[in-house]
Amino acid sequence: MTCSLPIRVGVVGVGNMGRNHLRVLSTMPQFSLVGLFDVSPKDAKAQAELYGITAFETFEALCEAVDAVHIVVPSSLHKEYALVAVQHKCHVLVEKPIALTLVDADAIIDACKAEGVTLCVGHVERYNPAVITLADILDPTDIIALDFQRLSPYDPRISDTDIVHDLMIHDVDVLNWLVPKPIERLQSQGARIHSKDALDYAQAFIEFEGGIVASLTGSRVTETKVRAARITCRDKVVTIDYINRNVEVSRATHYTQENGRSTQYRQENTIEKVMVPEKEPLLAEFEEFARSITQGIEPKTSGKDARRALEICDLITASTTTG
Repeated sequence: MTCSLPIRVGVVGVGNMGRNHLRVLSTMPQFSLVGLFDVSPKDAKAQAELYGITAFETFEALCEAVDAVHIVVPSSLHKEYALVAVQHKCHVLVEKPIALTLVDADAIIDACKAEGVTLCVGHVERYNPAVITLADILDPTDIIALDFQRLSPYDPRISDTDIVHDLMIHDVDVLNWLVPKPIERLQSQGARIHSKDALDYAQAFIEFEGGIVASLTGSRVTETKVRAARITCRDKVVTIDYINRNVEVSRATHYTQENGRSTQYRQENTIEKVMVPEKEPLLAEFEEFARSITQGIEPKTSGKDARRALEICDLITASTTTG
């Protein structure tokens, strides 16, 4: 089911991330930002007045007035809101993770398919210009190993999920995109620091069919914020800084410069700084959502991809030994 531009859109959930959705949507010609819903009438009213839109009294009322909804509520509520949106024939963009269980993820995917509406999942790092640039740099057959680090200070606002499903899932999604192969072996370890029943720190080690290996570290107890990846290939090493959107390629050269003296200048490698386009990932993600709706095509962060990321995160959590 497609619709023409501009797409009437609404947002449910006006916390920190929901406000980012409102900010970006309000600038986009592809969308007509109609309104929002939040369980806090006070917060809803404040954000509605800021953008000159309607604060709906119920989510159902919002769905009746729009063509698409952005679901930016706690992960445990994703299925509840997504199914209501689909019942109203609304296209759905749901923040990651798609849900907290595979059963709920399947319910969302199946409902969207049955009603013919677009489902896009907010794995925003796939829209990071630094990550997109990798497609021009990497030959998947040359990858040997990947190392991801996603470290943050503790945030008490995130209370319904663990570090794996909250933060590490971003890197799991990127990993699945770069290495679309079956997993042969997975090990993980972690620790509960501030949370009673959820991991606050985790490390996972994955070996894929064909021998590619990957390590992922996720933390919400680290004071320094880090979003980085290092990809070792047969002829180079690629490093990514997600925050500053920098990509560097290190290549071996073994170049020797004769200078007429007893010593020689020897260069072991060269470092190439790749030009990365300036574009906000959230904007690129919403453009993809609009394009998928109007053209009737599957977005690159589809429900299927989101389910695969969730499945691997479940495996990491289930196999984790804590200490």
